[in-house]
Amino acid sequence: MSLLERLDQFLWAPERRAEQHAIDRMDLWGRGESIGEPVHAGVEVSQEGALRLSVVWRCVRLISETLAGLPADVVRKKGDIRQPVERPPAWLEQPNPEATWFEFTERVFESLLMDGNAFIVITARDSTTFPSELNTLNPQMVQVKRRRNGQTFFLWDGQRELERYGPTAPGGEVLHIRLASGGTGRGLSPIAAAMQSIGLALAAEKQGARFYGRGQTLAGLMEFEPTATQENVDLTKANWRRRHAGTDRAYEPGILVGAKWKPMSVTPEEGQFLQTRAFQVEDIASRFYGIPPHLVGLTEKQTSWGTGVEQQGIGLYRFTLRGHMIRFEQAMSQLLPRGQFLRLNPRALLEADSETEAKVLQTALQNAVITRNDWRAILDKAPVPGGDRFILPAQMQILTPAGEMEAKPESAPSSNGKVPAEVNP
Repeated sequence: MSLLERLDQFLWAPERRAEQHAIDRMDLWGRGESIGEPVHAGVEVSQEGALRLSVVWRCVRLISETLAGLPADVVRKKGDIRQPVERPPAWLEQPNPEATWFEFTERVFESLLMDGNAFIVITARDSTTFPSELNTLNPQMVQVKRRRNGQTFFLWDGQRELERYGPTAPGGEVLHIRLASGGTGRGLSPIAAAMQSIGLALAAEKQGARFYGRGQTLAGLMEFEPTATQENVDLTKANWRRRHAGTDRAYEPGILVGAKWKPMSVTPEEGQFLQTRAFQVEDIASRFYGIPPHLVGLTEKQTSWGTGVEQQGIGLYRFTLRGHMIRFEQAMSQLLPRGQFLRLNPRALLEADSETEAKVLQTALQNAVITRNDWRAILDKAPVPGGDRFILPAQMQILTPAGEMEAKPESAPSSNGKVPAEVNP
């Protein structure tokens, strides 16, 4: 090797190695694999391993099951009103032969909450070339690639190329939904973002399991004089167990001869361990997944999500679930004909208590916002004859559906002296 070659290797090799390392990291990122960031807690954090942590399991299950259980409709916007379409696509009820709509939607949100990406593959089309059957792919088996012309495609299982589906690519095979991408082709994984917090929580859980598994938790100690024999110690211990073991002997006074009882309390180290576990639960639930602490079991702390269950549910919808819903609705609407949209109905999330809901519906009925049959439909009751007419108080001016003034009909006064008026829809 010449002197110039040696100098070149000495001066520029570190920079080349750093550049090559950066390229490798981006390649791993595109594959959906770990980029090699170490977890300083000393445990391995993977998507499957993170689910062994109760707070991660609860957060993923809470969001995915809640959103998958919302009623879904395909609507068409007519003016300011969104009307359900008469013939929604087949996948709205049965996306594929192996999954219901709930199971399919649940899997999509699970992929987003764990990997930050959901890949929906179109496996069948109807006579108008619109998708009729949908399946989900394991996001860890999908690589996001880009051709020289800038078009995105996907490499599934390391060998099969699949084209991206979108408004400008209706012939594509994969609809890609992603969380915040950070400027890359893939969405950022919440598990990867919370890697250090999850690693610390797993390490604390592992330490606690080992501590209690080794039997190092003591209720108290018996202190004997140095002159006590082993036989005396064993006999005293056996008599203590015989007299105080079992719930029926609880709180009975204890008598020790030749020994002293020293109860054990929680050490500062154990107390700090419990505080660490509680903090990690709150950190992962509130800061990474946007779940109020009381929904993951932390009920001893005050919450700023609202003063009641109703207000807390509204806060969860506004600040956490609504973003997931909009992302899903806009992506799935791309699979529909132009002018049609998928809508998840959040009413189940915003239901008030029965007394408040009754007052709201009563006000809507009296102000001709809904009819009696509309109210009955909300309560899953069958319609009644004449229940499709709007009712207004007699002292209020009545408008026809065309917006014209209508003369008040003559009718017998009611028990309170007021004459109710009805308007045909």
